[in-house]
Amino acid sequence: MATNSLSLRRFLLAAFLFLGPCAAIFPQNAGYFIDTETGEPRFFQRLAWRGGEYALRYEVVIERNVNGTYRGHAREFTSALYIDISLPPDRYRFRVIPYDVLDRPGVASEWKYIEVLPALKPVLFGTRPEYVPGGTYGGTSGYVLNISGSNISPDAEVFIRRADGARIVPETLDSGDGSNIRVFAGSDKLIPGEYEIVIRNPGGLEASIAGVRLSPPGHEREISPDLLKPILFNVGLAWIPSLPAYGDYLEGGSSVFGITAFAGALFLMPADVYIGPELSVLYYLVDYPHTDSLSAAGVNLRLLVRKWFTGQRAALSFRAGAGYETFFDGSVQMNAIMGVSLLSRFANNKLFADDLLLEGGLDYSHIFSETPGGLFRPWLGMSFQF
Repeated sequence: MATNSLSLRRFLLAAFLFLGPCAAIFPQNAGYFIDTETGEPRFFQRLAWRGGEYALRYEVVIERNVNGTYRGHAREFTSALYIDISLPPDRYRFRVIPYDVLDRPGVASEWKYIEVLPALKPVLFGTRPEYVPGGTYGGTSGYVLNISGSNISPDAEVFIRRADGARIVPETLDSGDGSNIRVFAGSDKLIPGEYEIVIRNPGGLEASIAGVRLSPPGHEREISPDLLKPILFNVGLAWIPSLPAYGDYLEGGSSVFGITAFAGALFLMPADVYIGPELSVLYYLVDYPHTDSLSAAGVNLRLLVRKWFTGQRAALSFRAGAGYETFFDGSVQMNAIMGVSLLSRFANNKLFADDLLLEGGLDYSHIFSETPGGLFRPWLGMSFQF
């Protein structure tokens, strides 16, 4: 009799486990991960839960907030205790319904509310390391890094990576307004040398600046990178002779005396590249064989593209544009211009080391006239940026 009673209890227990209601379900938000196999980062949210261990499968119901009302967005089935799904930024809620071994739905879980925030990739323009003595920040000496860019979250993580791959976590002093962030690391963590700055926004997208050099105390202005401003204004003056290349435009004449003044506004792009318009004026004297010199003037509008090298001590510039030149005998000619130049800072000038530039280059001009011609114009000058 006892044996029959025990067998009955076992049978009822098995029937309850396999045919009865599933255990309670407790949904939870298990975070996200990034898929970069397609070349572009794509975010997946992992929705997880616990309980319902004896369920055959689970139905996950996802609703999206539309003007304050939650409406059906997605419905998925799985036999695991989670699903991976890519949801656009918005507010959602989800719940889980377990199905028993007879594929009958059980009691649905409570709603779990989640919010998917937009993920922004930071864009970094540049940084200027500055050595500060002890007592400035927490009683220790070290380096302050002012990092400029865009899409920098106030909650972004900043890492300083050494050449051996080790990461240093600095102290964030000021998170700015999305266009800059300022951090500090003590001399016990950083020594003079070259580092990489990494900024990672919430969501996992990151950007970096390589080749950031930290200088020994007292040498910061000589070799440390400059803080690259979002907008720069550039004015300059240069000597520019004119040498005929082809055509009869100058009829064998050349100009040794020429002067040009230029001014432009440059806008910072990623990878330390500046792009912007530049206006220039030109005056020169053309020396003809066996005749008097003839003076001429011109005005040109050009697009300037400037790429700074690592360390921000030198840059390569490209120019292209068009303009007009007029001789003082009344003739007016249209010309097209393109050129390349190399500029360098005055590294030994302590007062103007960051702002005074020496620049030299070569321009080519094609003259559109009844007798078209071409000119080469090497030039050398100085400019000032602010």
